[in-house]
Amino acid sequence: MRRSWLKGTLGDRLGARWHAVPPGTGGAVDVFGELRQARTILVLPNDRVGGLFIGAPACKAIRQGYPEARVLLVVDPRRASLARQIPFVDDVLTAPLHRPVWSSSFEAYRRAVTAEQADLALCLGTDCSFRLARAAQISGARLRVGFRRPGLAAFDVEVACDQVRRYEGDFYFDMLGFLGLQPASEVRWAPAPEVARQLRSRYLEEGSGPARIVGLDLAGTEGRRLSQRQLDDIVGRAVELGTRVLLFFTLAERRLVKYLKETYGKRTILFAQDDLASVAALLDGCRALVSCNTDLLHLAMAMRVPTVGIFDEDPERWLVPGLTTARAIRVPRLRDATIGPVVDALHAALRGDRPEPGARGGR
Repeated sequence: MRRSWLKGTLGDRLGARWHAVPPGTGGAVDVFGELRQARTILVLPNDRVGGLFIGAPACKAIRQGYPEARVLLVVDPRRASLARQIPFVDDVLTAPLHRPVWSSSFEAYRRAVTAEQADLALCLGTDCSFRLARAAQISGARLRVGFRRPGLAAFDVEVACDQVRRYEGDFYFDMLGFLGLQPASEVRWAPAPEVARQLRSRYLEEGSGPARIVGLDLAGTEGRRLSQRQLDDIVGRAVELGTRVLLFFTLAERRLVKYLKETYGKRTILFAQDDLASVAALLDGCRALVSCNTDLLHLAMAMRVPTVGIFDEDPERWLVPGLTTARAIRVPRLRDATIGPVVDALHAALRGDRPEPGARGGR
């Protein structure tokens, strides 16, 4: 699997070994006994792109299976505001997944999470980062369940994955099925109405009222991104289609944002994506979103905003089966993506056309 040690440096691995979790009392774990009496449950969604959104139906299934339990979601701080909007969890804990496992931040997380005295920790993600697996390992939960990770004995119960590539969320339901929980329906996200209204009024409405807006995610996927020329082409063609372009960016793209603003002026709108809850409010006012495989793409799909996703890995893994609002463009490398298929897919999304059955949006 791609980048199975993502965010897991040699220093992380040495630090984890140096700060090993003290051994328990020994003896076999009564798995089903622990499952029956679980009253506090930690859920750690995959920290790869889209993990929070792909894992939301699993949270729903856990809530249905444990209606009286306290369910806590463990996420990176950047995803915390959006995670708190999930109605199936009682609280959100933050884990410093951007920091080394031997850092003081991880130690502060360990103290906070062990104080919860969890009975069960479920680590989702077939190739989540080393740091997320470590966050589960040091949680103090009486029973830890996760997918098998070579070189890291983080779990009491390890679930093996088959090698058939399929939708990521299906693996999570395999795990829950082993625990005796039933699958839940997909979760559709919606922003808080008042917050959405205020942000759309501030950013998306012109003097004559709401404008026709297309979102463009400038961020890359795990270090890989489109080039300035490719993004320039997409903005230019979207403007030709009669839309304004909402540029979602991070500090890493500030020079690119400046160039696009100078080139297209008032036809572009700028928004720093440091708060996914606010991003959701603006996405709700977009006619479509163009993005690589990032959190924004998965957020838009969960909100049923028409999306054009550009993937350099199998899109079948990341797209909800049967989702008619998503179009996928598969390329060997992101820098190989050409403007024609992207614009054609965007034009179809603006018209409201459905992707061809079985094509997940075309190639």
